[in-house]
Amino acid sequence: MKIVFFGTSGFAARILQFLLQKNCEVTAIVTRPDRPQGRMQLCKAPPVKEMAQKISPNIPIYQPEKASTEPFCEEMRRLKPDLFLVVAYGEIIKTNLLSVPSKACINIHASLLPKYRGAAPMQRCLMNGDVESGVTIMDMVLQMDAGDILVQEKVSIPLSMNCGLLEEALLQASFRALDRVLSDFDVYYQNKVPQDGKEVSFAAKILPEETGLDWTKGALELHHFVRALSPSPGAWCRVRIGEEVKRLKILSSLPDLGRKEAPGRVLSQEGILSIGCGEGVLNCLEVQLEGKKAMPSADFLKGLRKSFSLIVE
Repeated sequence: MKIVFFGTSGFAARILQFLLQKNCEVTAIVTRPDRPQGRMQLCKAPPVKEMAQKISPNIPIYQPEKASTEPFCEEMRRLKPDLFLVVAYGEIIKTNLLSVPSKACINIHASLLPKYRGAAPMQRCLMNGDVESGVTIMDMVLQMDAGDILVQEKVSIPLSMNCGLLEEALLQASFRALDRVLSDFDVYYQNKVPQDGKEVSFAAKILPEETGLDWTKGALELHHFVRALSPSPGAWCRVRIGEEVKRLKILSSLPDLGRKEAPGRVLSQEGILSIGCGEGVLNCLEVQLEGKKAMPSADFLKGLRKSFSLIVE
């Protein structure tokens, strides 16, 4: 089966790697254009392009500014693909492009649809304290993440799991789901199931302005918030060290609901940085001060040579 792969992110790059290592017939790769990144604004290729060039440099790579233009659709028709596989591509694919493959256009989404349609399903399910997630392979339609379901794979979420660990678990689930679908595609496609419209929820993109910690919230809610944003971009608060005000990211935590302290009060319990919350105390296990490397909070506290306090906003 001739596959054209659409994807951009690191998650998509791992799916592409899986396909190539299984010797699937990937005839072309479509990803977003190279973009300036970082403080120096150096032009950088998307992770999917980097992975493709590393593993299978002979596969043609396309980087259209807009994929659903008629000239690009015509280029895709020339390839005569059986299947489009789309993973975190970053652009809505329109009807003219969806209709190109002879079999279907399918998508891997990192949630148990119809829950968490949209850009940030992993982060939002962690923020909500869900104990289960998974991946869905669905038929693509014009409406975002609304297509019929071919297969789902579930993943349990322990209280200690952060977004990085959840992503790895969902990748492994994606490999299993993709293995099943590609081994007997016609059967799975003929038996696809519509989504229940009554169960739909959405997972909006994480915006920079919503990543700050609010210490008036409960410790358990803040713990979910910390792990949803770890390892990146990181949940943060402002601290005063001597006369300087800096951001401190909390990368790993544990809630202690049996203690009561004023919201924002800084404590040290057995050498670990602990902070009072609206309900309970948040034990901050790993932190990263602005301009420094991540470290255990015990090492951070030991290294302080000036007065330290939390700025409650």
